[in-house]
Amino acid sequence: MKVLNIVLVIIVFFAVGCKTQKIAPKPKPVPAKSENISSETVVKPGGYSSKGSTANSKEERISAAKGEASDLGSKRFYIIVGSFGVYENAQKFKKQLIAEDFLPGILVNEAGLYRVCVNSYDEEDAARTKLGEIRQKFPKYGDSWLLIKKQ
Repeated sequence: MKVLNIVLVIIVFFAVGCKTQKIAPKPKPVPAKSENISSETVVKPGGYSSKGSTANSKEERISAAKGEASDLGSKRFYIIVGSFGVYENAQKFKKQLIAEDFLPGILVNEAGLYRVCVNSYDEEDAARTKLGEIRQKFPKYGDSWLLIKKQ
């Protein structure tokens, strides 16, 4: 009888202990918000190769932020290295960029975000070429992107 009880306890133990646990289903990835962001292969004229890197671009309505040169928003293409919700943070980042020998400017978009740009161009090819050079020369700005001013 003792043996039967022990065998019964062992069977119950294995039956309960080996039961597969319910596993929560993996969450489905949330699609990113579409904000007119496109990813394009950077084509470099003059032999410069980006080795398959991509440049994100976004089209926005922008203007020069207060205290910036009034002609800052006059070009069509801007290389953006930082975006901030607070103007003072954009100013601090601008000072850091000046110390690194950039000539930055601060733009503001319709949503009130401050975009810190380091170069502006009328021609897209020139802007993309410079963007690739900045990404290669300054790896910490590898997430820089191209802002296209909405007409």
